[in-house]
Amino acid sequence: MESDSIKIIHVSTTEEKNECHKIRVEIFVKEQHCNPENELDEYDGSPSCHHFLALKSSLPIGTIRIHPYPSPVSTTGKIGRLSVLKPYRNMGVGELLLRTVESFAKSELGFKKCMLHSQIDKKEWYEKRGYTAFNEIFIEEGIEHCKMTSNS
Repeated sequence: MESDSIKIIHVSTTEEKNECHKIRVEIFVKEQHCNPENELDEYDGSPSCHHFLALKSSLPIGTIRIHPYPSPVSTTGKIGRLSVLKPYRNMGVGELLLRTVESFAKSELGFKKCMLHSQIDKKEWYEKRGYTAFNEIFIEEGIEHCKMTSNS
C-alpha cells in the first residue's frame, strides 16, 4: 500500500525484520525507556506473526505486526508494536500501517476483528480509527495501557 512516497511492505527477509526491530528499539527502548530484554518476544520469531515496514524513499520509518490472539481457536488478530520514527509522525504513516495490517488480517488471515493494547495516551488516536476501549487499565513495561478492539 502506498501514500505519496510512503510504501508499506509485508516483511519477508531477515534484513527487513531487523529494520523493524531497530525502529522498535528506537521508540520503545530509547524513547519510552522500556526494558530492551522484553522488546523481542515469543511472537517475533513465530511464523504466524506478520511484520510490516513503512518505507519513505526506501528509508525504514515505521513498523507494525499482527499475530493470532492467543486462544484455542482464534478469529481475532492482535496488533502490536506500531511505531513510527519521530521525524515522520503526524504524516499519516501510523494510520497507513494500521489500515494495511487490518486489511491483511481480514483478507489473508481470515480474522473477524483485531484487538490491541494501547498506551493510554494513544487511546484517543485509536478511537478515531474505529477502536473501542475496555475500561480496565493495566501496566505493561511501566506504561498504562488499555485493551481495545476494532468495531468492524
